[in-house]
Amino acid sequence: MSIAVGAFLASIGAGAFGALVGIGGGLIIVPVLTELLGVPIKTAIAASLIGVIATSTGATSRYLSAGLADRRLGLMLLIPTVAGSITGSLLNKVLDANVLAGLFGLLLVFVAVQLLRQKKPSTSAPLPADEASDFVSTYTEPTDGTEIPYRARRIRFGLVSSFFAGNVSALLGIGGGVINVPTMTIAMGIPIRVATTTSTYMLGPTAVTSALIYFAAGVLDPILAGPVALGVFIGARAGARFSTRVSQAGLRLAFIGVALFFAVQMFARFIQNVSL
Repeated sequence: MSIAVGAFLASIGAGAFGALVGIGGGLIIVPVLTELLGVPIKTAIAASLIGVIATSTGATSRYLSAGLADRRLGLMLLIPTVAGSITGSLLNKVLDANVLAGLFGLLLVFVAVQLLRQKKPSTSAPLPADEASDFVSTYTEPTDGTEIPYRARRIRFGLVSSFFAGNVSALLGIGGGVINVPTMTIAMGIPIRVATTTSTYMLGPTAVTSALIYFAAGVLDPILAGPVALGVFIGARAGARFSTRVSQAGLRLAFIGVALFFAVQMFARFIQNVSL
């Protein structure tokens, strides 16, 4: 019971943060369940995927109604992401839990470094003819009311990256947003506001596919997944409402800070287990 209560409370914060930065909350849920509550990492991953679904469900409708999520771009990237989630779920069966912790830490450091190096994307530079697709749109920045145009570039790279994101989502239970958000902002020239909201829109279908495979494998614990899903849903609703008050620079710094914090936690776990 204490684990369920702890998971519920942690999931509220994870859902709020996940909705803010488009990563699904698993970036927080998995380390909390494993490091603080002693849950086996594969069981934590399965429960986290349920939380990712709840994050998407709780926040997406608000983002779509506000015109912040790019539905067309999200649907295009969703296809390879779901395909990747299937292969990642199957690959998880043959990987050791300690290896998963090490991979988690490496991924978080990579994402943080890429975001630290990120420059403000240009939306006015001309694009090659083969990349000047129909993915041209605008959104209204809620913090100052400015209408910002943008165009998605490097579409093919985005599709390949989304497949990788699906694998990462299924392997680590963190939602593909930890890859999709940096890909969209750094490589595809999408404003981080649109990238985070579009990523949240994509999270649900991706996690559903993986969660079904984990359920079939018998590692999904309903007693743990239930409180996680409820807490994340509550937090995601609050996070989606608060997100319009946070600047794009604030979103990026929050993403970097949390990624580095939990990277240290996962590396400490990896080193401790290797030395035993």
